[in-house]
Parts: sequence; C-alpha cells; structure tokens
Amino acid sequence: MKIFNQKINIKQVLVVIVLLLFGNSGKIYLLHNVRVNSDIDFYDYFDHISVFLFSLVSLISVIVSWKVINKIDKTNTILKFVKVYILSFLLFVAVGVIIDYVLLGIVMNSKEYNFIIRFINTMSVAFILVDIFALTSAFLYFRQSQKATLELEQTEKEKAVLQSQMLQKNLEPHFLFNNLSVLSGLVRKNPEQIEGFIDDFSDVYRYYLNHGKKQLVELKDELSFLISYMNLMEKRFGNTYQIENSIENTDGFIIPCSLQLCVENAIKHNKASEKNPLLIYLSLKENRIVIKNKLNKVDFTIGTGTGNDYLKRQYQLNFNKNVIFTETDNEFTVKIPLIPEV
Repeated sequence: MKIFNQKINIKQVLVVIVLLLFGNSGKIYLLHNVRVNSDIDFYDYFDHISVFLFSLVSLISVIVSWKVINKIDKTNTILKFVKVYILSFLLFVAVGVIIDYVLLGIVMNSKEYNFIIRFINTMSVAFILVDIFALTSAFLYFRQSQKATLELEQTEKEKAVLQSQMLQKNLEPHFLFNNLSVLSGLVRKNPEQIEGFIDDFSDVYRYYLNHGKKQLVELKDELSFLISYMNLMEKRFGNTYQIENSIENTDGFIIPCSLQLCVENAIKHNKASEKNPLLIYLSLKENRIVIKNKLNKVDFTIGTGTGNDYLKRQYQLNFNKNVIFTETDNEFTVKIPLIPEV
C-alpha cells in the first residue's frame, strides 16, 4: 500500500496501533483512579516540572534504547520495534525512580519517602507517558524501514546501471571490428583456422549475452570462457600474451567476466612481444582468485576504469566483499573473492 508515494507496511502499522491501545488502556485506568482518589492542585508548579522532566526522560530512554538495540539487532523486523519499546519502558522506570528520589527525598527533603510506593508511582507515570514510548519508537523504526527501502531501491538501480555498462563494454564495436579484421586476415592467409576462430568468437559473444546479467557463474564456466577469449587474442597478437593457470579446484562461483576483465586490462596496459611475452598468472589462495602480471606499461592508453569499478561495486553491493587491487613498481595483482555457494 502507498500513501503520498511512500510504501506502507500494514502489518507493522497494526502492531504499533495495538501497542498504543494496550498502553492507553492502562493510561485511562490510571487517570480514572487519579480523578476519583486523588486531589491534584493544577497550580502546583512542582507537578508540572515533574511531568516535564519525566516526559524528557521517556524520550531520551527511547533514543538510548534504539541505539543499544540497533547495535545488537541489525535486522529491521517488527520484533526490533517491540524490543526498543520494552527496553525504553524499563530504562525509564529505573531512571525515573532515581529522579523521583532526588526530587522528593533530597530536594524536597521528604521524611516519609516510601520506596515501594514511589516505585509504583513511577510505573504509573510510565503508563501515563506510554504515547511517547510508542510513537517515538515507531517513528525511529519506520524511519529506518523507509531508509532501508530507499537504500535497497538505490542499490538495485546501481546494480542495473553497472550491468548495463558492463554489457555495453563487452559488446563495444571496437572489440567486434578488431575480431572481424582478424577474421578477414585468416580468410586470406590461414583459411584452415577460420572454423576454430568462429567457434571461439561465437562462444565469447554467447557468454556475454547469456551470462552478462547473471549475478554469479561457476568458476569452471568462467575459466572455459577465458580460454575462448584468449584464443581470440592469440589469433590477433600471436603468443604475445599468455596465461598460466594453476587453479585445480574449480568449485565455487564468481561474477561473470571477472577474469576476462582483469586479463583484458593486463593486455591493454602492458607492452609485450613474441620474444618477451606478457605472462598472466592465475592462482587460488585463501578463497580468492589471484590474477598477477609483470608491469611493462605502454606509453599511453585511454582507460575509463569501468571494468575495475564494476568489479569493486558488484562485490560490495551483492556480497559485501572487496576486490583488492595492488600495484608495485614491477607487478600488478588483483584478488577476487571466490563465493563458495549460492
């Protein structure tokens, strides 16, 4: 249900209303007893000061209770609201007894101070101020619920944008034209290699289209895709860029195109030749895929950083894990978290 363009959880609202009705039932009963059995002087300033102080304490009790519960309970369920409500009530009674004793027992120097009676009186005040407990708790709870909803919507939008950018990057015309140029060269010089090239080319684009919007793929599928991608690079650059893969256990999952992005960056930003090829090492250490290569930077490249940003944000948004990029004077390393299961 939406009111003023805001999503409202009916169940949560009903729970708050029930708690308010329950608390106010006790409040009405207490006020009735006060009316029948007590004589209250409306012009007694001390009573007004006491009510103000206790109202302030009730508000502070809810805020403190919210902060305490929020550190312990990271969920956003209605049970969390109930916990805050109960804790703030108990905290108010504890602090209220102390304030009551200070006001009556010390400041007013009351000689007939009875702790049991004053404790019951403080409990009565707590019921009278139940609106503050319930409404303040509800306000804090619903504000966090709304914030969490907005953050979730923003996260989903960011994921969609990142995936769209990544798909556009993988399907960019530059990559297509380069491979068509390679294909044209094979037609003239090595026609026997055309069939294998087309198979690899089809596998790469099929992988882009079929897995580009998936959250995770199996590591073994990503490694198989990387082989097809490197076959295309070999047709284009010869043995200039090579991969040494020491990963034996391929259990686990990874974000699609993660390895290809890292390899692509290594090829794009480093010089190499047939005599001095660039070796890109793949290994598995402590549940992270490690991609490492020596640095031999080209003189000038235009890099948008889209690939690295995509990896970092996707792992943070989806799994709260970090992709680690490390660069030294002669080596560049990327460590990608391996997700054990989905």
